[in-house]
Amino acid sequence: MLNQTPVTLHVLSVADLEAVADLHCASWRRAYRGILSDAYLDGDLLSDRREVWHLKLAMITDRQFGWLAKHDGEPVGFAFASLDDDHTWGTLVDNLHLLPSHQGAGIGRALLTAVAKVAHARATHPGLFLWCYEQNTQAGAFYEHLGAEAVEHIMYAAPDGNALPEWRYAWRSLVPLLPAQEPI
Repeated sequence: MLNQTPVTLHVLSVADLEAVADLHCASWRRAYRGILSDAYLDGDLLSDRREVWHLKLAMITDRQFGWLAKHDGEPVGFAFASLDDDHTWGTLVDNLHLLPSHQGAGIGRALLTAVAKVAHARATHPGLFLWCYEQNTQAGAFYEHLGAEAVEHIMYAAPDGNALPEWRYAWRSLVPLLPAQEPI
């Protein structure tokens, strides 16, 4: 259980590479156990995620952004998004990950709200979407609780080499994610 110290959000930068790679690994190893292969999850996942995040953060465009969530000064989660990524669905939330020990504390919602605020201010399309493995039912339920709907089902070439079913979860409107006092 978290103490009452507030969680702070900071704009992601290249300086956050190690923290983001570590968080990504910890999240995947817990959330994707039984979805991605054990050999992949137990392998050199950290080097893989460092390489991915080095490229993403070093080559970030003005249409990409992210947030690092910290609790008591320690990184506990992050989100990364691309504005107007899809002409039908809008802004892509490419990554949303939390340490398992910090799930259920409102941090995931805070990260999605931060993404929605930027999308509301800067995107030309009012929607927000993300992809979620079909077997990741906990995440799917979380997105639905926040107003998303499962709108598309595909087979995805997962990073472990397997083809896995995924759902596109979409918010056609940002209203469910924005604070009540923010006008649309």
